[in-house]
Amino acid sequence: MTLYELIESQGYLSLDSMEGSLEVHRPPSLEGSKWALAPGILLAALLTVSAALLSKAPFPPFTMKGAALEHPLGVSVLAILLGLVFGSTVKLSKRVKLGCKWVAYWLIPVAIVCLGGKMEMAALQGVAGKMVLGVIAIMAVALGGGVIFGRLFGLGKRTSYLLGVGSAVCGSSAVMAVAPVTEADDEEVVLAVGAVNLVGLIAMMACVVALWIVPLDASFYGAWAGSTIHAVPQVIAAGQSHGADAASMATLVKLLRVSLLVPVVIGTAFVFGRAKNGQKGFQKERLVGVVPWFVWGFAIVVAIKALGWLPELVFENGNTVDVSQVMSDVSKWLLALAMAAIGLQVNLKSMAKSGGKAMLAAVCTWVVMAASAFLLLGLLV
Repeated sequence: MTLYELIESQGYLSLDSMEGSLEVHRPPSLEGSKWALAPGILLAALLTVSAALLSKAPFPPFTMKGAALEHPLGVSVLAILLGLVFGSTVKLSKRVKLGCKWVAYWLIPVAIVCLGGKMEMAALQGVAGKMVLGVIAIMAVALGGGVIFGRLFGLGKRTSYLLGVGSAVCGSSAVMAVAPVTEADDEEVVLAVGAVNLVGLIAMMACVVALWIVPLDASFYGAWAGSTIHAVPQVIAAGQSHGADAASMATLVKLLRVSLLVPVVIGTAFVFGRAKNGQKGFQKERLVGVVPWFVWGFAIVVAIKALGWLPELVFENGNTVDVSQVMSDVSKWLLALAMAAIGLQVNLKSMAKSGGKAMLAAVCTWVVMAASAFLLLGLLV
């Protein structure tokens, strides 16, 4: 069994989703009729509908009277939680998992691009340059925290570095991108991927719970979630618990982190002394496609929105349709469906085997990262 097969069999890859187009991010192969996808898609849709109904349940924690947000648990967050519970308690067939993989692979990029239609550039006026520097500073804190806490808890140098990179950039995409450069072995990579992805779930829930306690505005909360949560779909799900504006800001900040994966890989090559004469582990072709296509798609839609080219359709009967709002709604439901599908593919028992020391180091790294981001963003947003 190869490293990639091992990671996928443990259910780690599904949580990372479409954060890059490296070798591990390939579309699920479909043999036979397309109807083979139906069971997985239908199960994910059923959980999504259940999550939508549950999010409006008239009792805590789904409805919090007098809180900053009346319904703090968004549909996407509940969808992945229901999927996790179902996927960890019921043995699913290969056909069901195939449909779930298809949903996650194809719908998340479309959801991210559509979310760009709700991005208000006015929210970035005066803070754009500061935001970039702030995100880089937060990433540096995460990278340093991973190395320090990893070594403090007895992990190896390479495992600690992989934990830091995964926390700083984009989860297991970053781990898999820099692993060949660091010459990490299979055990070190699997350990880092498992810990980072599981802590990403914890980070998502922690940000949502924070909304129950502190009244955060959309721009600040979105920037905070986007700069500290590990995986793209987790970031958007957390953002949508506040609303579309927060989700747009969170996505923008998160995709900025994803786009910085290329310089991180190059920097890692030099740090580990692998940028000599094209040695194995530092190959230019591995950098091709590290920044996925939906990052550019999101940026293009944001630009179109800023130019005022997303129209408001007016019909003869007087009804109007705001295209940007339609795109936001489409994004919300596509993401919720994808999150349910992701949850169904994950077995928490196998993920929990990533190792106590690695988990503890990853949690401590995130706590420091989140606290630093909260303080720094308070000065920027």
